[in-house]
Amino acid sequence: MVFDSAEYWRKRYESGGNSGAGSYGVLAEFKSRVLNHFVAVNKIESAVEYGSGDGNQLSLLEISKYLGIDLSAEVIKNLRHKFSDDSTKTFMEYDPDCFVADDVVRADIALSMDVILHLTEDRRYEKYMRNLVKSSKKFIGIFNTATESQLDQMAQHNRYRDHRVWMNLYAPEFSEVKVDLTPVDLGYPATTGFYFYQLQANISHYLLMRHE
Repeated sequence: MVFDSAEYWRKRYESGGNSGAGSYGVLAEFKSRVLNHFVAVNKIESAVEYGSGDGNQLSLLEISKYLGIDLSAEVIKNLRHKFSDDSTKTFMEYDPDCFVADDVVRADIALSMDVILHLTEDRRYEKYMRNLVKSSKKFIGIFNTATESQLDQMAQHNRYRDHRVWMNLYAPEFSEVKVDLTPVDLGYPATTGFYFYQLQANISHYLLMRHE
């Protein structure tokens, strides 16, 4: 039977499962610290995240306007309830096989956090990356283990992908401007971390801010 990544996550959330270890504990704290710093330094006001998950990671994010997109109707329902008193956050369900990003889902930064690992099918990975890039006005933030080397034993819903290869080939208008790798003592693969990209037209401004 062919593994279906979208169906796996829909069923996982429907059965009461969460977004996984990457959205909790020390890794969630690391991701939020790095991302919040990048948002503040670059005066980023809006974000769209592809794969918003159960909202635990989101609860640590500091930004003026947020749109979370997820393939699970169950998780979107739960997020709307969880953040019902927070008007800065909105959520929408989407079909990853049919969705095409437009101006409605564009933001200063487009985010992908621990999602690429779970895109086991090539066609879904390709579609996901194209929507992610189209949704960015200025920046892209990707938290990922950037390697094509697989472990000897990988869970069926996991597959490492080096997103840098795709970005170089298909999104040359974005340049990698910052990388924050996870601390060694957390025990994650060496290429695990936050990779930030910026439209070339804005790079000079970012470099100025880095050296202030």
